[in-house]
Amino acid sequence: MHTIKKFTTIAGMIPKKTTPFPPFSPLTVQFCNEFSRQLLNLPIVKDNPEWAAFSFWLRPRKIEEYKKLLPYLETRLGRGLTFHIAPSNMPVMFLYSLFISLLAGNANVVRISPKLVPAVSPICSLFDHLLRAPSYRRLFNQNAIITYDHEKKVTDLFSKCCDSRIIWGGDKTILEIRKSPLSPKAIDIPFPDRYSLSVFDSNYIITCSDEELKEKVHHFYLDTYEVDQNACSSPRLIFWLGSKSDFIDAQQRWWKAVVHEIQKYDLAPIKVSRKFTEAWKFAMHETEIQSIAYDNNRLYVYTLSDFPFDITQLSGTFGQFFQYPLQDLSDIFPYLTAKVQTITTLNISPTEVRNQLIQAQVTGVDRVVPIGQAMDMDIIWDGRNLLESLTRIIR
Repeated sequence: MHTIKKFTTIAGMIPKKTTPFPPFSPLTVQFCNEFSRQLLNLPIVKDNPEWAAFSFWLRPRKIEEYKKLLPYLETRLGRGLTFHIAPSNMPVMFLYSLFISLLAGNANVVRISPKLVPAVSPICSLFDHLLRAPSYRRLFNQNAIITYDHEKKVTDLFSKCCDSRIIWGGDKTILEIRKSPLSPKAIDIPFPDRYSLSVFDSNYIITCSDEELKEKVHHFYLDTYEVDQNACSSPRLIFWLGSKSDFIDAQQRWWKAVVHEIQKYDLAPIKVSRKFTEAWKFAMHETEIQSIAYDNNRLYVYTLSDFPFDITQLSGTFGQFFQYPLQDLSDIFPYLTAKVQTITTLNISPTEVRNQLIQAQVTGVDRVVPIGQAMDMDIIWDGRNLLESLTRIIR
C-alpha cells in the first residue's frame, strides 16, 4: 500500500496509459477464474456469504453465459478507463462493478470509502497479490483500488481522465459527484436511490406445508435482513394478492414464521435506535397506516388502509415492512414510478407479471424475480446492459 497525493492505493496500480481489451479476453477470463477460486479460500468468506455468492457469480460457466448477452462481440473493445464510485453500505458491490468492467475490456480505478477498507482489506489483498503475478502484468498496470475521503480534487482528476464513470449511491451522492465534469466523450452510468416491493400469493401461504413456508421465509430473510434492507432491491412493501379474508390469515401465518427465522438476526443497538426513530416518523407522517405490529424490535409491520401518492416514501430498514391486500395486480400499476426497481414474487410467475407490466407500459420496474433472488446481481441492472454500455463497436 502506498499513498499518492490525497488518495491511497490499496491494490494494483493507477494506469499511466490505458489500452482497451476485447470483451472476455482470454487473459481477463483466466484472471477471473483464478480470483474466483482463491476467493473461496479466504477466512472472511466463511462468515460472509455475499463473498461466496460473488465467487459463484464469477465461475467459468456463468462467464460463458454473460458472453451471450453482448451482441457484436467480435467487433467490440472496452471503452478505456472506468472510474467507479463504490457504495459504502454494500461492501461486495465494488467487486461486481470492477469485474463487469474488466470483462468488458476496460482499465479500472475503483474508489471505496475509508470506512469500508477494514471490511474489504482481505479481498483487496488477494486482488493485488494475483495482479502481481508475471502473467497478469498487463492487468496490474491498468487496474487499481483506491480510497480517499470526500476530496473533490481527486474525484475531479479521475473523472476528467476516465471514459466511463460508474456511480453507486444515493441521489445526493450522484448529484455531488456530477459536479466533477467528465471529458466530452465520456459517459456516466449512475445507480441512484431505488425502491423495491414484493407480491405474495395469499392462498399459497395459507395452504403450503410448514416446510415450504420455512423455505420461503428463509429466502425472504436473504432478500431483506441479510443486508439490513440497505440494498436497492430489498423489498419494503408487500402486496398480498387475493381476498381480504385470505390476507388476514396469510399474513398472520407468514409473520409468525418470520419471527422464528429472524431470531438469528444481529440487531445492534445503533440499528434499534435508528429503527425506532424511523417508526415514529412513519407513525406521525404516514396517514395511510392503519395499524402497527412489532416483535422484540426485530420486526415492525405497518398495515396500510390505502396507498400514499408516492409509495417509495414507505421505506424502512433493519426489518420494517409495509403491507396491503391486493385483489388485482393492475391496481398498483399507477404507483410503479421510475424509482421502483425490483418486484419479487411468491408463487406468482415472474414472466406473467413482467408481461403485464410491459402491456400496461408502466414507467418503472426493471426486474421481476422470485423471492430469494432480489440480491442476485446481473449484467443487466437497472434496465441497462452494462457490458454494452462499457464497450464500443467498431464497424
